[in-house]
Amino acid sequence: MTRKRDKIWTAIIAIKQWFTKLFTSEADALVDDFGNNPPPEIGTQSYSGDIHDKGD
Repeated sequence: MTRKRDKIWTAIIAIKQWFTKLFTSEADALVDDFGNNPPPEIGTQSYSGDIHDKGD
């Protein structure tokens, strides 16, 4: 019985740690405004029309 209980507690702790790590990284991604990895500078893009209307 103790072995089964140990396995259950190990799984619970592992899941809790996984969720903690997941939500911490997601929160950091929301708060961080590209401080260490800025988005590329693409400049302005010209609009050439709707590509789905061609040939209609």
